[in-house]
Amino acid sequence: MKRLLYFSLFCKSASSTRSPRPHDAALFFAILPYSVSATAAGAASTTREHMFMAQYLVDSCDFDQEKATKASKLLKGIQSRQQPDSVLAFLKSYGFDDESVKKLVHYSPKCLLLDAEKTLAPKFRAFEDLGFSPSDIVHLVRSNPDTIKIKHERTVPRIKFWQDLLGSKDALVKLFKSNHWFLGYSIKEKIQPNLELLRECGVDGQKLAFILRFHAMFITQKADTLKSLISRVEDLGVPRTSGMFHCTLCALFVVHPKKFKMLMEMFQSFEWSEGDCVAAFQKSPYLPGRSLKTLQRNMEFLINEAGFASSYIATRPVLLQMSLEKRLIPRHRILAALKSRGHCESDYKVATYMQVSEIKFVEKYIVVYKDRYPDLSELYASLKHTNASDSGLQ
Repeated sequence: MKRLLYFSLFCKSASSTRSPRPHDAALFFAILPYSVSATAAGAASTTREHMFMAQYLVDSCDFDQEKATKASKLLKGIQSRQQPDSVLAFLKSYGFDDESVKKLVHYSPKCLLLDAEKTLAPKFRAFEDLGFSPSDIVHLVRSNPDTIKIKHERTVPRIKFWQDLLGSKDALVKLFKSNHWFLGYSIKEKIQPNLELLRECGVDGQKLAFILRFHAMFITQKADTLKSLISRVEDLGVPRTSGMFHCTLCALFVVHPKKFKMLMEMFQSFEWSEGDCVAAFQKSPYLPGRSLKTLQRNMEFLINEAGFASSYIATRPVLLQMSLEKRLIPRHRILAALKSRGHCESDYKVATYMQVSEIKFVEKYIVVYKDRYPDLSELYASLKHTNASDSGLQ
């Protein structure tokens, strides 16, 4: 269009005089068309780059055409496969599979602009110096993809902080396998103030380690939310000096206040005191996260059919976290069958037959009696299948 405009202007200029000078036209085309041609050539080059990278993303990173076209605009300057291929090859050398690479490039297409030797290699060596294996690094980058583009001089101090706080590399690996973006929280602005607040409440050392072991993201919540949580614990009558203060904090953290109130009311309907509830949460920190329906059904079965006292269950809350259909019912009925035949009277301790592994349970309570009671094995399989079918767990 610009070329046509310039040409039109030239025609008008030429028609305005009867005797145009030959060098006027030469001068006009010598200057203006050159600028237009350069612009057009640049635009064409950019278009070729976009088309090339769009196709590359489709072929090598499993993008669809629309997303590839959009992402290619972020990858200016790449004119051959050499640059992006070097990044993909580097990632795969550390154990990134195709799916991991795809997710990473989809999240941050610009990672293909990174220099594998000058940028990625030093970053990954820094992670290895912290004690991470290649597979650990894969999990770290997958769960926190920003680490691929943030300078390791910024990332490494945060990793060291969390590693020191959690107490081990293994605990840190577990954290970043299960929690996304934990490295995105500001240590200075969010984590440190929360730690100070907890220390003011006497939550430090082993108490803090207890919370972090079960709910590491506890200290990433807003300061006002943490203060409200502390107030709720105190409203339950648990003072900061109590040995159960940190456990109650942990229990309240995983549930909404409304659900927690319903949870307390449900347990109190089975004659648990507030102290029983708090003690149960201390022994089973994940207990409040279970659904009210599941907890109530387990409680009713253990009291009404298995014959356990409510106070007995309060001291063994892990029973409430077990599958009713797959474990509690089948195992109880197998032991009831043996009792009716005069066996295992002294071995009927819940810790023995409910908490042992599946292999040990079968060995001790079915295989041992297979010659005398061959029907036990069939009964056990039938119970598990029937209960699984009834609950939709086939």
